[in-house]
Amino acid sequence: MSTTSTPLLPSRNGDAKSGPNYSSYISAISNLSIQYNLSVIGIALLIMDPEGDDDANPPLYPKTESQDSLLKSSVFAGAVLGQAVMGGLGDIIGRGPAMMVTNAFTLVGALLCSLATWGGDGVYWELIGYRFLLGIGIGGKYPLSATVRAEGVQTGEHRSTEVAKGFFWQTPGVILPYLVAWILVKSFGEDKNGANYPGITEAQFRILFGAGAVPSAIVIYLTYLQFRGKKRERTGSENIVKVAFRNPQLWRKLFGTGMTWCLYDFVYYGTAFNQPDIINAVFGKDESIVENCEHNILLASMGLPGVLLAIWNLERLGSKRLMTWGFVAIGVASVALAVSFSYAADNNILNFLLTCFMVFATNWGCNVATYVLPTESFPVEVRSSFYGLSAAAGKVGAFLGGYFFKQVADAYGYPIIYVICAILSALGVGVSSGSIFPFWDDNFFGTTVRESDPYVRRSTNNTDNSKGEMISAA
Repeated sequence: MSTTSTPLLPSRNGDAKSGPNYSSYISAISNLSIQYNLSVIGIALLIMDPEGDDDANPPLYPKTESQDSLLKSSVFAGAVLGQAVMGGLGDIIGRGPAMMVTNAFTLVGALLCSLATWGGDGVYWELIGYRFLLGIGIGGKYPLSATVRAEGVQTGEHRSTEVAKGFFWQTPGVILPYLVAWILVKSFGEDKNGANYPGITEAQFRILFGAGAVPSAIVIYLTYLQFRGKKRERTGSENIVKVAFRNPQLWRKLFGTGMTWCLYDFVYYGTAFNQPDIINAVFGKDESIVENCEHNILLASMGLPGVLLAIWNLERLGSKRLMTWGFVAIGVASVALAVSFSYAADNNILNFLLTCFMVFATNWGCNVATYVLPTESFPVEVRSSFYGLSAAAGKVGAFLGGYFFKQVADAYGYPIIYVICAILSALGVGVSSGSIFPFWDDNFFGTTVRESDPYVRRSTNNTDNSKGEMISAA
């Protein structure tokens, strides 16, 4: 662990040590909101169109395979845009105003999904558009919540660990939609679903979507309190784009943070968004919505020890090594699932346990490291912008995973999709370790850090290395 003391990072919106500091709450609730709004689509679609053959009670909103794929992936198209634009906005107008704008997109998008989706056959096409709008807000939360927390750490706190603590709340955010759905179905009646009970079905999925607006409203209020009365200060006067292009090592690091995030998100969101389908593949399509929710809650809960262990490992291993070992664990889980679905497809217990191990593996290592590493890799002047670009690259992978995972699984079987995941994990090991492309080396290609550039000098003083640093007063 590095013991080098560094000055407290400057904040664009005031001194982190003065005034109220709600940055930990802003980060935690933002991350809870991110995963709730991303993951809710899986169980909401199961309520709208339960899988099974019940001719006496058909689904209220039957959907096509192409609609299913677009519903799960359109949010990521919006997220790519949100991450690229909102991250840059945080460097231009300040972290606080940009955070409020991006949460406004999430709040409006969630409410539109809940209240504006009417019209029979057109409901899914409306949802696809509203999920895109929702994604813009979700995407912006990634760079802004991490940056706000990184620049809000107090004296004596370990910056990377504090950022990771906020990220922990993404895992409860994955569990929460299934818990809310379980409560709703239990409350209204387990057998009251489908076209025979249109009012109940409508209420259930609309409450699920609408609940996603609540965390964003809270974050908007906390952000207002955090930055109220604080003068926004620019830490430099030059154009951000000029600074970035003058320092090519920033683009090499962007390749590293972006590529690893892209590879990881394909596996993570391909698995997460299709959890109900994977559960059906393990236990059969005849299980009820309540049983599906219970299995998904148990399955998603396997991520909690994974992310807690990753936070504990972060200070000891450092972000890059943690990421490399995370890809190794995902690769092992993928190979095990490919073999199990090939030769023991009827062994429900084995396949469920291996799926639980996959959820643990995807939440340990890469999950935390991809979120933390960009805050360590880029100087404060371009941190929000480059973090947004890194996260946007990740959501390209998430879009591909959300769109193609189920299609490949349906066409060729789960063994093939997990072999693909294993290959991507092996590539992730090569990229994160620097063995394929040494993008972490500032001297690569004979290019050194430009010590004459005040932005890079400040970056050297203010940016953590891959193991993070303790923050001390200047």
